[in-house]
Order: sequence, then C-alpha cells, then structure tokens
Amino acid sequence: MNKSKLRIVVAASEAAPLAQAGGLGDVAGSLPLVFRDMGHEVAVVLPAYRQILQKNHNFELAAKDLPVRLDKLNLTGDVLVGELSPGVPAYLVRRDEFFDRTELYGSSQGEYFDNRERFIFFSRSIPALCEAVGFSPDVILGNDWQTGLVMPLLAEGLMPQTAGVFVIHNLGYLGLVPPERVGNIGLPERYYTIEGLEYFGQMSLLKAGIVYAQEVITVSPTYAREIQIPEVGFGMAGLMYSVKDRLHGILNGVDYKIWNPATDSAIASNYSPQDLSGKALCKQELLKVMGLPVELMEKPLVGMVTRLFDQKGCRLLAEAADNLFAFHLGLVLLAAGEISYQRLFSELQATHPGRFGLKLGFDPVLSHKIIAGCDMFLMPSLYEPCGLTQMFSLKYGTIPIVRGTGGLQDTIIDPNENQGPGTGFKFYPFQSADLILAVRRAIEAFQNRQVWQAMMREAMAQDFSWHRSAREYLTVFDRAIAARRGERKSC
Repeated sequence: MNKSKLRIVVAASEAAPLAQAGGLGDVAGSLPLVFRDMGHEVAVVLPAYRQILQKNHNFELAAKDLPVRLDKLNLTGDVLVGELSPGVPAYLVRRDEFFDRTELYGSSQGEYFDNRERFIFFSRSIPALCEAVGFSPDVILGNDWQTGLVMPLLAEGLMPQTAGVFVIHNLGYLGLVPPERVGNIGLPERYYTIEGLEYFGQMSLLKAGIVYAQEVITVSPTYAREIQIPEVGFGMAGLMYSVKDRLHGILNGVDYKIWNPATDSAIASNYSPQDLSGKALCKQELLKVMGLPVELMEKPLVGMVTRLFDQKGCRLLAEAADNLFAFHLGLVLLAAGEISYQRLFSELQATHPGRFGLKLGFDPVLSHKIIAGCDMFLMPSLYEPCGLTQMFSLKYGTIPIVRGTGGLQDTIIDPNENQGPGTGFKFYPFQSADLILAVRRAIEAFQNRQVWQAMMREAMAQDFSWHRSAREYLTVFDRAIAARRGERKSC
C-alpha cells in the first residue's frame, strides 16, 4: 500500500454529528476522522441542510455563486466551511431552494418530489467546489446514489488526477430518474444506454456510480457476494458480477469513543466485561423511560432501533409478536419510517400494555439507552448490507438475534457455529416461525446465567474498530489512483 499522504474528499448526503438520518451518517462521520488520524488530509462535502445551519453558527462563506447547470437552468450555489472535527474541514453546498427544509430526504408522507434534482445539483457542484476552495483530491469517495453522478463527471475528464471510489451502502436505493427528467442529469447522450445509466427505461444514479468509478466498495463481504445473485441484486446482479474484479466488501466500523459502555455518558451506569453490574441499572432506567413495569427486570428485554421499512423485517416482527410475548419477554422499539408501520406497532403496543415500549422518531440518546439497557437486540432484516447497531450491541453485551444475511452474517457468531460461546443467534429463512425459534434459543441461553455471561463477555471482546476497515479502504484508493492515472481515455 502506498504510504504517501493522500488528499481525500468524502462526499455524502449525511454525516454525523452534523446531519444524520441513518447508518450512512455514522460512516461518513467516523471514517474521515480515522483517515485524519492515519496522517491523510481529508475533507467532507455535504449539502447545507437547515438542521446543520440551525445548530452550527461557525460555518463561514468560502465561495460564492458556484455555477451549476441543471438541464436548461444555469443555477448557482454557495460554499460554506466549518469543521466536522478538528483537522477535518466540512464544506457545505448551499442552495436554500433545495436544502433549507425540515428533513434531509422527506417526511413521513414520502420523499421530497425533487430529490433527484437536489442531489444532481449537489453532485454537479462538487468538482467546482474543490476548485473554488483549492482542495485538489487524489480520491473522491462517493456514497450511495446521492453522489453517484460524481463518477461519470470524473469520467468526462473533470479533475483528471482525481480517482473516483464509490460506496454502495444499500443497493435497494437506485436513485431512479424518469425519462422526462433525464435532461437534469446533464451528461452526453452516450451515457444513457444499458452500458451506462439506463435501468429498465429510467436512469439510475446509483448505477452511474457503479459503472464509472475506478473501484466500488460495499459494506460487508457477504453483501458483496449477495448482490451478484438475482434475489438480492435489484435487477443489477449481472452488473455487479461484471464488476466483481473491482468490487470490494469492507465491513463498516464502529467509533468506540462514542459506543463504549465503559465511558458512555448517555446511559445510567457505566460497565465493562470485568464489572457487568452497571448493566442492570441501565435496564432499570430504560424500563422507567419507556413506561414499562419493574417486573420486567427479571424477564428478557429485547430491543430494536430501526427504520420502519420492509427491508428491516418489520412485517416479520409484527407477524411474530403474539408468539414472542407468549415467552413473557419485554420489547422496546425506537423507530421512524412508513406511516403504515407506525400505526401497526402503535396498535400492537395497545394490545400488549406493559410489555411493549414504543417510541416513534429518531432519538440518538434513547438509542444508547436501549442498546445498553436491553438483554437482547433484534435485527430480522430481509437483507442488511452491513448493519451497525448489531456491532454497537455486541460492545454493550446486548446479545443480537439476527437473520444471517449481509453484514449480520459476517459480524455475529452463533453458538451452533462451534467457535466458542458465540456472540448472538442467527436464523436464515425469512419466516416468522424461524424468528420465533431464534428468540426461543436466546431465551433458553438467557436462563442459564453462566452461559449468558460467557456470551456477553465474548460479544464485548469483539473488535470492529474503524482502523482495520480504513486500511482496506486505503488499499482500494491506491488501486483506484493507479487505474485513473493509467487511463488513456475518459470513458
């Protein structure tokens, strides 16, 4: 691997703690700090959302009136600069027409009608931003469809010394542009073919990133293999197979400065593998916060922090709920998402009073309390590119119960795998009966204190820190730079 100092731009639609709606925010907020600590020069580029500017008053104007063309419109955007963290500048692309809104992507009623135009504008502004602020990167690391257009822009010859690396956090979000809006993309006609952006009569901004990046990363080794088969490939399995020589599965990492029960200030009591006594106090506080009876202290308490979508196994959980409550367990759910699921789980809470604690919305502090205070953590996902909350849960000794897919398969060790006491429980068929059996197995282990504490300590000993993953990213960056600078043609 090249030991020289790299200049890296991380382009993303969210990055914690500035703006976050999901796991992408954790990744884009943590990985740049690790690159910095490894001696590289890194900057983050985000849209100038309302929630960033309301919370942070230390962003200053860095460039004004960047020209950005959107179909026949000649638009402009401003660039603000502040910090993601000391030594990591954050550049914000400001155009209030697009980004001065209550939420990042949409409301509970659905996504914003002009999301494609918002993020086409964002992507097209990035090369001009780099020039305006004098930051000429060796690599632009794009993330998901919102930055997919950056890759063909580089292929068009912009920033000829800059390599493009594209990360697929979730292949299910294709960033589709219907035919009547394709002009907004602004690429030459040769890009709008099946070999380029075309996807079943529309154009996919996610596909733009995959096809034209020098290297492609997805967020776990198992998911990198799964997306090459039709069942998980969202119509792009053939494409993913065709790029397998430049496709890399790299697990996301965890920032243990934030997620560590020994130091976490958001929980009732700190604890460690050497002294687990504080976990009971965390459970006691969580029951109080969620309005659940103290009698559940002696029962298994299962937590879930998720988005309310089919992918996350919400329907599976609803189907299994009555059988799960027959095990005399408690359930705590923190979630935001589709209105239909909000209603469904609200009804379930009413049906099981005193057993089901429900909080709708996004609450980072409560998520820490749930992960620390529960005995088990549930992730019954239909598919899961990586998943982060199961890795958080491991560190907190909160035993995951997961479907064996994607990153869940890669990060959890079932006792049946004969690799020590295990760190969690897996099931495979996407059926409520299999979820119920996995929960039953976990409860049986929970009832044996010695077995359970051995699993807790094994789970807490797992290390998914970012430094290992960051080294793999840097190896991919070296490959991308070599490919980019060795190219003779733009596309």
